[in-house]
Amino acid sequence: MNIVIGVSGPPGSGKTTLALALASALEDAVSIHMDNYEQMTRKPLDEVARWLDAGAPFEGVPMPGLEEHLARLKAGHAVIDPATGMTVRPARYIVFETQFGRAHPGTGRGIDVLVWLDTLADVALARTLRAHTSAACQAEDDADCAGRMAWLDGYLESYLRLVARLVTLQRDRVRPGADIVVDGNRDPAVLASELLRHLPR
Repeated sequence: MNIVIGVSGPPGSGKTTLALALASALEDAVSIHMDNYEQMTRKPLDEVARWLDAGAPFEGVPMPGLEEHLARLKAGHAVIDPATGMTVRPARYIVFETQFGRAHPGTGRGIDVLVWLDTLADVALARTLRAHTSAACQAEDDADCAGRMAWLDGYLESYLRLVARLVTLQRDRVRPGADIVVDGNRDPAVLASELLRHLPR
């Protein structure tokens, strides 16, 4: 049976970067990303707000196929990533980037080791904003630049209304289930190298 390493943290904490660095540092590893399956971020803000007001049950977040794909990879079978259409082949280590860690009953039960990225909220937000403002500033097409800035405005609205609440929920529900807590402000390549010493072989 293959080993699933979950990587969790708030938005902008560096989950994707660490997951990819860890998969690269391990000799036999692949990565799978919750963002390629989840559909909550495509829902209207009011619907997400109602979900939060109802206690934010993580099992209510639609992620079609993710639980099955994680189980199949763990059992040694290939899957097709729904976002990229690429085949993800099984490996000894499956690095699973997830916002919910073990707090999500469906996918959480498949995690063998959970890493939590402790990142200051302002740093995480700044990283997210920088990624989008940099892309906007480099855009040669004025329409593309305007579109990105409109997205940024919408993101800030949703951050104030919803994301900040979700970050608090993550810290309360996901972080306590972590086996390893790391400083998300540090270099991901260094963190990945250090994590190798703590992973089962």
